[in-house]
Amino acid sequence: MLFSLLKIPASFAVRLYCRNIKINKEAFLSIDGPVLIAANHPNSFLDAVILNSIFKNPVYSLARGDAFANKFITKILVSLKMLPVYRISEGAENLGHNYKTFDACKEIFKKNGIVLIFSEGRCVNEWHLRPLKKGTARLAFSSWEMGIPLKILPLGINYNSFTKFGKNVQLNFGEIIQL
Repeated sequence: MLFSLLKIPASFAVRLYCRNIKINKEAFLSIDGPVLIAANHPNSFLDAVILNSIFKNPVYSLARGDAFANKFITKILVSLKMLPVYRISEGAENLGHNYKTFDACKEIFKKNGIVLIFSEGRCVNEWHLRPLKKGTARLAFSSWEMGIPLKILPLGINYNSFTKFGKNVQLNFGEIIQL
């Protein structure tokens, strides 16, 4: 419910904060699932907000696990369609929690939902692609093994500036990858 309440003001804020959003394949904005959007991650929270504001269907986002440390905050983040994913830098003891998150993603896929994963595994304000982590491939292959007809939608996100107000944003969708 919180997600639905915030989508309209978030869409307005994105249009205000981002001067121009160029999209190379606008038809993908109304894609039906099951879809895994595999994107780079140049601008932290803004990346997911922009995508949720322009996609027709809700997009569940995988977010850094350490943000889910507090139960109250966890409830808010989950109501915003965010799921925790843990990296080794957040403690090896937390990596096992990723299985629960991936199971939740597969349930979303079974309902023809859309999940956003930032394949680089972390946000850095840079204008080049960093090495990709294993999570995207693990989630895709485990979904395919369960018979889920998952489509992977590659996405490159680029900003003209990381610090200035009135950003120009470029969203470059690649070709869909299927089993």
